[in-house]
Amino acid sequence: MSDTRTQEQAQETSWTPHLIRQLRGKRTQAAFGALLGAAKSTVWRWEAGQVRPDARYAARLTELAAHEHFRYDWQLVGSMSLHGDLENATADIAALFRTSLERTSHQLMA
Repeated sequence: MSDTRTQEQAQETSWTPHLIRQLRGKRTQAAFGALLGAAKSTVWRWEAGQVRPDARYAARLTELAAHEHFRYDWQLVGSMSLHGDLENATADIAALFRTSLERTSHQLMA
């Protein structure tokens, strides 16, 4: 892909924290950063919404997205909906489950 076309696409794409997380997929922040020439902490700041990728990194993100056939407009359809971050939700469910188990064990021992 030409450098000019990549920069045009990068300007068209608003690299939000959600899109960056989607593009990163299951890669670690360090591995993803290495692909882009960015530090792990930089990737973390993008995903946390503290900063936005500058034009140079936006172009690299767009180039990687094109190489991996990334769908910017991908959305769940049908009866499914996505609410929040799955990893955080899993941790929340585990915490609620532990609390419920503790409460139940206290009730059984009383």
